[in-house]
Amino acid sequence: MSMNISSVGAMNSQVYIDPEHQRIMRELRALGLEPTGDKSTDKAKLEQARNEKKAEQAQAASQIQFVSGVEESSKAEAASSSDAAKDTAIQAQNMTGAEQLAKLNKFKLLGLY
Repeated sequence: MSMNISSVGAMNSQVYIDPEHQRIMRELRALGLEPTGDKSTDKAKLEQARNEKKAEQAQAASQIQFVSGVEESSKAEAASSSDAAKDTAIQAQNMTGAEQLAKLNKFKLLGLY
């Protein structure tokens, strides 16, 4: 009727995962990548994925500018700051609570919020 002490000790031991590593693993999964379990490797993998995504976005933006024939800087100069503020306010009013929550969750997941 004696209990095996080594099995009790094994049940009580828990693996501690750093909160930053947990965030990195979530972000990797959100990008469709599988984490390795090693913090430094996962962090490097995430940075590489972010850099690739930024490069793709920059390339897409330059292609859009080429097709439209209008540069983003000229568009920004044409719009006044008051118009931008009004547009933002209108967009916020038109969004439902679920859409706002979804955007906040997206920003939080990406570490921007």
